[in-house]
Order: sequence, then C-alpha cells, then structure tokens
Amino acid sequence: MLSRFREFLRRLPISGGQLAFGATLGLVVGLTVLALTGFSFSAPHAAPAQAAARPQPAALVAQPIADEGEALIRLQDLSPEAARIWNASNPVSDLPNPAAKPFLLKAEGVIDEARAVDCMTAAIYYEAAYETTDGQRAVAQVVLNRMRHPAYPKTVCGVVFQGSERATGCQFTFTCDGALARKPTAEGWDRARKVAVAALNGYVMKKVGNATHYHADYVAPYWSPNLVKVGTIGAHIFYRWTGTWGLPPAFAGRYAGGESLGVQLAKLDIIAQEQARLSLVSDDTAPAAAPEAPAHVEEASAVVAVQEAEAELVTAAEAAPADPKTILPPEQLDWQGRPRQKGPPRIAIPSAGGPPKF
Repeated sequence: MLSRFREFLRRLPISGGQLAFGATLGLVVGLTVLALTGFSFSAPHAAPAQAAARPQPAALVAQPIADEGEALIRLQDLSPEAARIWNASNPVSDLPNPAAKPFLLKAEGVIDEARAVDCMTAAIYYEAAYETTDGQRAVAQVVLNRMRHPAYPKTVCGVVFQGSERATGCQFTFTCDGALARKPTAEGWDRARKVAVAALNGYVMKKVGNATHYHADYVAPYWSPNLVKVGTIGAHIFYRWTGTWGLPPAFAGRYAGGESLGVQLAKLDIIAQEQARLSLVSDDTAPAAAPEAPAHVEEASAVVAVQEAEAELVTAAEAAPADPKTILPPEQLDWQGRPRQKGPPRIAIPSAGGPPKF
C-alpha cells in the first residue's frame, strides 16, 4: 500500500519543494484539528489534590441554581439541627481578643439616663431573658461595643433600635418583629435591669472582647463566615469585625447623648412605666421589715426571756392557790406571796417586775 502511494506521488506534476510544503501544511492542519477536538497526546494521570477546605456537614445539601448551574448553600435556610452542625464546624479564632474598656454613662439629664437604661434593659430582656447572667452581660457588652464603633449610632437607644423603622433590616429582631407587644414578667425585667445598670456603670464582660455581632446557635446567618468568631456564651455565638475594624483602636466613639424618642421607643416607654408602677405597688403591699434592734436592746430582750422562762418553772404546788386554812402571816411570805424557804438563803436571777428573792 505504501509503495503504491509513493508511485502516485511521483506521477503528480508537482515539484519536490511543493510536495514538502504541502506535507508540512497538512501536518499543521491535522494537529490543529486534534487540539480543537480536545484530544491529548499526554499520558493519563491522577487529578491533582484539591486544597483543604472547611469540612462540610453531611446534613448540608447544596441546592443547584438552575440559571447559573452552580451549587449554593443558603445558611439562613438551614434547619436548627443543621445550623448547629454548621456553627460547630466554624472554629473559634485563636487571635487575641482583648476586653473592652469600661463605659460610664454620662447623660445630660434624668430623661436621657432613664431611656438609656430602659433601652439596654429591653435589649437584654427580649434577646436573652432566659440566658444566664453572663449571657445577659454579653448582650449588654455588644450594645456598648457597637455604640463605640464608627459603623453604629452613638446612643444606647440608637444602637438598640437601629433599623427598626423598616420591615426588615433591624439590628435587634425584637424591635421589628412585634416582640414589644409581649408584656415582660416583673422578675425577668428586674433581673435584666440590674444587668443593664451595671453595664452602664462600668461593668465589662471580658469574654466577648470587642464583639459587635451575635446570633443564637440554632440559626446560621449568611454573614457569620465573614466575621471572626470569638466564642459562645449560653445559646449565643459572638463575632467581631475582621481586620482593623475589629481591633481596639476602632472602638473610640464617644456617647453623644440625646436619646431620641421614636415610635418603637415610645412603646418601650410605656413598658418601662408599667414595670415601674408594678415595682412600686409591690413595694407598697409587701410587709414592712422590722428595723434591726441595737445590740444592747437584743441583749436586754434575751435577759427578759430567760427571766420569763424561769418564772414558768414554778412547781404546781407553788402555783396552786393558797388554802384559806393555811394562810400565813405576811412576815412568813416572800415578796411574791409565797412561803419563805427554810434554810440558808438562795440567790436567784432577778425576775422582771420585782426585787431579787432570797
């Protein structure tokens, strides 16, 4: 077959140079066609190992997007069980997380001070009513951290009610989900208020450092992978900003004062006033505690009690009414009207209401 092909080429009316050019051109065209069709001359080899990634829980099934043909995990759509698995797979950062500086509320007047306390109390109660004291302190610290950060308002109520005028976008969900319609319990409100007052008077919850975000452990917000996880307290997971926005120098904002009264804050004022009224009613109806007696009064009372107990130890014979047949003359009776004892005198502890008896 090959010899016949060579004979055919010799009979063609072309020169040797033209023949070489044609062969070269054909080879180039052939290689180009093979490259375009995806044919590879290299030997098969194993696929390179992929870079290590955060382990994805088996419960998280990515849903394909029909328009783009790619997979996407919507964290906010996870079930509580899947969210807990996801949150547990996100490790706590080992970077330094220094504690925030103490904050001292310096309000311009009693109204501003009262509103600041009420707003902080509401945030603690509606966000962490059933948390431990540390859990409530952590929520209060986040409010203060935000107030000092350039990304948030510079008042306590401004931070708590930020975005509440919109149907979505409120920073604390209780301010826009109707939770304020629920009447708080007197005990729970009082407990949250004590934590709020302490936070506004210098108490620092060191465990959360400069955290500005948190969420419950049974949800997985879309923003959580983009922040630095600093720890978990109770049922809440806390985060801070990445980069310089999460470092202490960024928290240099000053309290501006002027706690404004908006629609939501007006509702809170009604709640706070009702709680104050209930507290006053409770104080008025509670039995008044007896004032503590001075030490010398307590000692005197003890002596009297001993004397009264001694008087009750009188025998039945002595306590029985005197028989008219055996009435003795006064000189044979003691100062209490009882027959004098025979024998040497006996000194007894003085009884209340008379001189010592012998």
